[in-house]
Formats: sequence, structure tokens, C-alpha cells
Amino acid sequence: MGDEKFLLTLKIAGRKYPLKIKQSEEEAFRNAEKKIEKRISQYRIKYGGASSSLTIQDIVVMTAIQALVENFFLTDKNNTKPFEDKIDSLIGELDDYLKK
Repeated sequence: MGDEKFLLTLKIAGRKYPLKIKQSEEEAFRNAEKKIEKRISQYRIKYGGASSSLTIQDIVVMTAIQALVENFFLTDKNNTKPFEDKIDSLIGELDDYLKK
């Protein structure tokens, strides 16, 4: 039931973007829309003054860059591979010790 696809239209920076998504993903997409709009608004205030040469496209790209950088930090933070490797190494040492 939650995997049925439907058309969701997001409005970002004044433009509409129709997306075919699973119903179970709707909340995540709507939250993303809100977060993107908030960041665009923040960039407009910070960098979009009357003397600014930034276009809305520039501000949207800046928002995308910020989101990806945050994602990279979260991915690195959740990387458990070094811990798994250390645990495997310790298990190997224990096995060797117990065989003696």
C-alpha cells in the first residue's frame, strides 16, 4: 500500500517540479521541499541584496552544494568500516591466542 506511486508536485524557488514517487516517500519529499525553500530564503537574504549579481539559479546551486556537503559529513560520520576492521583484527588476535 505504501509503495504505490503517485504524482507529487513540489514548488521550489517559484517553479513546480512534478515527481512520481512512492506514497511511503511523500513525507520525506515534502520535508525536503520545506528545507530547500528555507535555505533558498536564507541565501536570498544573505547574498541577494540589490547590488548582488546572483540569480535564483545561483542561489539554488548554492543550496544544493550545502546539502551535499552536509550529506558527505553524515556519510563519513556513519562509516563503521574502520570499527568493523578493528573488531575483525581483534577477533583474529584472540583466535590466535586461544589456539596456543
